[in-house]
Amino acid sequence: MARWFEAFFDGLYGRVLAEQFDETRTLQQALLVKRLLRLRKGQHVLDIPCGLGRLTIPLAHRGLVMTGVDLTRGFIQKARRAAGRKRLDIRFVCSDMRDIAFDREFDAAFNWFTSIGYFSDEEEVRFCRAVLHALKPGRRFLIETINRSWAEAHFQRRPREDVIGGVRVKQTYRGHTGDGRVDMLWTLSRGRTRERNLLSVRHYNGAEIRALMAGAGFRDIRLFGHPPVGRLTRHSRRLIAIGTRPKEEQST
Repeated sequence: MARWFEAFFDGLYGRVLAEQFDETRTLQQALLVKRLLRLRKGQHVLDIPCGLGRLTIPLAHRGLVMTGVDLTRGFIQKARRAAGRKRLDIRFVCSDMRDIAFDREFDAAFNWFTSIGYFSDEEEVRFCRAVLHALKPGRRFLIETINRSWAEAHFQRRPREDVIGGVRVKQTYRGHTGDGRVDMLWTLSRGRTRERNLLSVRHYNGAEIRALMAGAGFRDIRLFGHPPVGRLTRHSRRLIAIGTRPKEEQST
């Protein structure tokens, strides 16, 4: 049976995603990724999943060698066209992020905007382990997501409605489990088109995201709250975790 994320992004949400962040905020986030990962011109960086290339493209524009991976073929096609218009040479790959097979290719990788928590706990470890193998030894992986501690204190159980990119979005709370997984019914409509999608996403607190990354083999995991970037507390709306692939022991 198909899971919600296999079709959701092919629908009206693509229009919503394209309009959620303006150019100024996008650039701020791209520069934050660059600063936190200590990226330098010419380094190879993996954006996974990359969506429409919102952060991939400005980072490439600043001299990074970017690869973007996303499951949604329409996003990859639009990202390629956008990069082409800016004459940027970016590799975009259509793939399930759990199935990537890169080997020690990247100087850094990042997963931005609550693009984790879609899978089972075992599959999330599998994804993080795939990223670990994609990195060169000693290089870092950044995850940015909503902070479960903040979300549980501020979660709105009443339906919420917005209009973004000409799409009316209604989010209706359906329930949550003890492991932080939240179920929401998203109803999106534009003109005569109406879509109903039941989304299920796990939220993580600092200890849980640290355990996930450590279980995949990352070490020296650092946690931050944001915005603005600082110490992670239960009052931080979002969290950033940065883990390092261990340097391999030298043979004797």
